[in-house]
Amino acid sequence: MKAVIKSKKEIAKGILLIDFIVSRKISFIPGQYFFITLINPPYVDEGGSMRHFTIVNSPHEKGIISMATKMRESAFKKSLIAMPVGSEVKIDQIFGDFILPKSFLKLLIFVAGGIGITPFISMLRYLECEQENYNITLVYANENQESAAFLNELQELEKKNKNFKLILTFNNDLNWRGEKRIINDDFLKDYFPKFKSKIFFISGPPQMVDGVNKTLLNMGVKEERIKKENFFGY
Repeated sequence: MKAVIKSKKEIAKGILLIDFIVSRKISFIPGQYFFITLINPPYVDEGGSMRHFTIVNSPHEKGIISMATKMRESAFKKSLIAMPVGSEVKIDQIFGDFILPKSFLKLLIFVAGGIGITPFISMLRYLECEQENYNITLVYANENQESAAFLNELQELEKKNKNFKLILTFNNDLNWRGEKRIINDDFLKDYFPKFKSKIFFISGPPQMVDGVNKTLLNMGVKEERIKKENFFGY
């Protein structure tokens, strides 16, 4: 389907949020991703003009679909940055099984690295709209506060909702007085002593996702209690 760029905004250092107006009704489940094809992009390379991105808005927001991405020097990203508001794109093929379980909403641990926060934003916005009875802890790892997308929104959600706990770790921020460790077995055992009863969702760069997954398995968490989503840079 055709879509039009409604707005573009840098929401954190190097992170671009784009809202699209869609031409017809679109259905998706929080955590899924969509394919976008640029029409007459100003920059072209061998990677082509189509990529997929996680949806960050809630299904309750009708008529739009939103994405957030790390800005890079690829032709696709340079084109996306350069294309003005009002530009047409093609959106289709919504996929993905990195979605909330139908139950166990009080056992969930989200682990996000960098731009891997995007599926969790869609999920949390959806749960807030639905007023679901959930209990979720989000571990959010970044280099520093400036590069942490949706940080203010998450901090506000924690303040107003006792069912949501936010654990931040910034490993390269001189102004941060909180947690700075990488997410390893000591980190997870400190925050989640009853970790074997939890369900873990891990989202972020492949190296981070693989590392946390292996750590959880070595700690004795069963494989079926771990869901993973890799974010590749392009």
